[in-house]
Amino acid sequence: MKKLLLLVKLGLILPGLLLAFQLKAQSTVNGKVVSQEDGMGLPGVSVLIKGSTKGTVTDIDGMFKVSANPEDVLVFSFIGYHSQEHAVGTRSQIDISLEADVEQLEEVVVVGYGTQKKSDVTGAVATMSQDRLEMVPNTNVAQALQGSVAGVSIVSNSAGAEGSDAEIMIRGRNTISASNRPLIVLDGMPYSGSLSEINPTDIASVNILKDASSTAIYGSRGANGVILITSKKGAKGAARISYAGFYGIQQMTNVPDLLTSEEFYKFKKTRNPASITASEEDFYQDGKTTDWIDVATQIGHKQQHTLTVSGGSDNVKYYVSGSYLDVEGIAINDLFKRYSMRLNLEAKITDWLTFGSNTQLSLSDRSGQDASWSGAQDGAYYMNPLTEPYDEDGNQKIYPWAESIYWGNPLSGLLEADSDKNYKIFTNNYLQIDLPFVPGLSYKLNTGIEYDHRDRKNYAGRDTKAGYENRGVSDTRTDLDTNILIENILNYKKSIGSHNLFLTALYSYQNDIEDMEGLDSNGFPNDKLTTYQGNVAALIDPKYAYQEFVLLSTMLRFNYNYDNKYYLTLTGRRDSYSAFGANTKHGIFPSVALGWSLHNESFMSAIPTISTLKLRASYGINGNQAVDPYSALSRMSDRSYLNGSIQAAGYYPSALESPDLGWEQSASVNIGLDFGVFKDRVQGSLELYQTNTTDLLLEREIPSTSGFTMTDQNLAEVKNSGVELTLSANLVRTGDFSWDISANAAYMKNEIVDLYGDGVDDPLNGWFIGEAISTNYSYQFDGVYQEEDFADPDFVPAIPGAQPGWAKVVDQNNDTLITSDHDRVFIGQTDPKFITGLQMNFKYKNFGLSLFARSAHGMTRRNTLLNDDVWSSVERNTTNKNWWTPENPTNEYWANHEDANARGVGIYEDASFWRLQNVTFSYDLPKTLLDRVRINNARLYVTGSNLITVTNFGGLDPELSSAREIPLQREFVLGLNIGL
Repeated sequence: MKKLLLLVKLGLILPGLLLAFQLKAQSTVNGKVVSQEDGMGLPGVSVLIKGSTKGTVTDIDGMFKVSANPEDVLVFSFIGYHSQEHAVGTRSQIDISLEADVEQLEEVVVVGYGTQKKSDVTGAVATMSQDRLEMVPNTNVAQALQGSVAGVSIVSNSAGAEGSDAEIMIRGRNTISASNRPLIVLDGMPYSGSLSEINPTDIASVNILKDASSTAIYGSRGANGVILITSKKGAKGAARISYAGFYGIQQMTNVPDLLTSEEFYKFKKTRNPASITASEEDFYQDGKTTDWIDVATQIGHKQQHTLTVSGGSDNVKYYVSGSYLDVEGIAINDLFKRYSMRLNLEAKITDWLTFGSNTQLSLSDRSGQDASWSGAQDGAYYMNPLTEPYDEDGNQKIYPWAESIYWGNPLSGLLEADSDKNYKIFTNNYLQIDLPFVPGLSYKLNTGIEYDHRDRKNYAGRDTKAGYENRGVSDTRTDLDTNILIENILNYKKSIGSHNLFLTALYSYQNDIEDMEGLDSNGFPNDKLTTYQGNVAALIDPKYAYQEFVLLSTMLRFNYNYDNKYYLTLTGRRDSYSAFGANTKHGIFPSVALGWSLHNESFMSAIPTISTLKLRASYGINGNQAVDPYSALSRMSDRSYLNGSIQAAGYYPSALESPDLGWEQSASVNIGLDFGVFKDRVQGSLELYQTNTTDLLLEREIPSTSGFTMTDQNLAEVKNSGVELTLSANLVRTGDFSWDISANAAYMKNEIVDLYGDGVDDPLNGWFIGEAISTNYSYQFDGVYQEEDFADPDFVPAIPGAQPGWAKVVDQNNDTLITSDHDRVFIGQTDPKFITGLQMNFKYKNFGLSLFARSAHGMTRRNTLLNDDVWSSVERNTTNKNWWTPENPTNEYWANHEDANARGVGIYEDASFWRLQNVTFSYDLPKTLLDRVRINNARLYVTGSNLITVTNFGGLDPELSSAREIPLQREFVLGLNIGL
């Protein structure tokens, strides 16, 4: 029995002794990994114990610390560098330098249906700097794109919490009446949602296809360019856990100088004294004041938190993230929340079979109504400042103006029960088979589903104007959009000596369905059940809509290069689109591109300064899939009628069949030059292009004997041309200090070549041959009639009945009459002609400073804030101006009189601007401090956005499409990034 107890004790003690011995044998190995080329520390290098998944990664300075046994071997690996193995032995410190693998280090860009080495690209393909994603806390990838890529114009049409209302154009405006929005492809699948629904932290790269050679592979959808977004993937190595979060505040910028209560009272007394009402007089005499913009706005807040886990082995790689975004805009109750999750997985099942999945789940919550800003009956910009929003008890007034029930309370939206939630599943799944019996041949089955369910409910109760007058108003709507993609992709890659070829073949099927149903109702017994009482409404108006299209495509792309000097790319795509007319269902879109890498020629060795010099040229045709489903078909519309006392369904012909209706077609020529000097320490590219877009969709007038007056036809032609320049340089890289710079500039010219095939302009729509699509065509302001003008008895004003103080209009044809047919002229275009972007990054030891600025030039806009649109009884507010008076005979602005602007002339201003978009100051915490808490890296940063805008435009903002909406905000953000 004693022997048995002794054995048990030994069995318990020996494992402990062995474990203690092992722990004692283990030691901590420190070291630094640097690049052999420049001696700079390499962050993110994987340091693994060979044969296991245990290890770490280097920090921002290339430092690492790992626990290992003497018999262990450390494996150092990093993308773009040759791996190294080092036995631990008795060493406690291992410092190594990794040698660049030139072939791996070559930058790889996404080009659509695959990737290419940057040196092999023959088209105009641009990559957004990773700094714009990593160094700035953007909540929307469109914000990162602004000013970052030459030729890509992104205009913020309005401000707000979501920040999603941006117009994206690549190389200018290609179409007149159809959409100019580029095709967006996320992880290989066309994406139709809002960019605000994608978490920028999950994005690995953004590539832009600009010329016809690179976009022709997308056929009838590529005319406006293509934006390829690739999400982050896992990498081989131990699990990496990281957190990225920030919190920021938002403040209004450039708030319009609206008349105060006192100023408005005096303005009204001057213009129409008899229109002052009793409540306005009392309000003024009591010394009260109301600033409707101030009561509708606040200090905004936003925060985002993202947690990611990534890693993998030889066979399985994964990336998982969860993110929460919460924005409270500067407009009260302007809210946006986004909950998102991403799971990217790639599993190598066998040597020849790989499965991958890139899935995004998101909930975008836009619930909440902010104030009305420019509404005809309740706009905060127009609202009479001699009224007040709240009664004595602090409740909102339904009618702020006692004498007028026309005007509602601009704040009434804050009282509405509003729910707006968007549920989205976006998943891309693929199988890749590397066919073992033919080396270099692979087949990929690429599938995707985009499921978008948006549910909106709004109820205005009896405490609002609309609800009070209609006994409650309910509006509900459900949108269900599904997009299914199935692609069969065949790739073949072969090298024979100096000959290298790469072939891609595609067969694709896409089905898109949009289904909507809704219900408008009003007249409820009470407000208790809000939108859940449609069955008892006095008036019910159901809404339904459905549309579907199918796109079948085949594509063949042939890439060839000889000796990495001479390149050829041939592409052909055939699209069959269900929405096209019966005679135009199919379209073929070809392209060809050539490249010549001069730097690889032997004669270039005499110029060692030049490290890269490549010429490119391309020509191709692609299309704008601008036809909505059913547009080519003859259609009926409903018109119900009364049959006695019963409502009966009725229908009438509403559209004529258009069997020849098809895509808008763009033919583009691009010439490019890529260059690099001093071992590519300075790099850049120069692009020249011209695009002619024909068969543009327009409504054309037809003889009324057909039963119709208008029909859609492919008629017009537009020409775009321009020059783009991109530069980047490592200006300084010595010791602890570095200074990098990147800049881009683009000049764009847009011109209508023809409209209806007869060389005739269309003044009614503002379209003129030889001019840009979007122009200002109006009277030209010519100052103010002065009293001395009328001192001459022979003086006859061009505007009959004009008096001193009235606005003058330039008499363009000098016939002493101002008429719309002869005296309106072009006053600039609304799209920029020249855009720039500039990024500078400074680093000193652990400190970093990043500055980004952008500018736009050559556009003219009407400053509508200068309109005195106050109505004859002076019911609406306006901005402060330098009005003409006999004592102030200015030519800047006409008199405060109802008839002073008889021709309704507007004041147009140069809307060019330069904007300091972002400034980020960062600090990487020291490694010695992080080691104590077992953290690999941590960065603190502060970012300021929209800090300075230099412009001569006096409106709300030179970009915003309306001068009476939420002002742009200035942001200050504090952020933290941690990696474990």
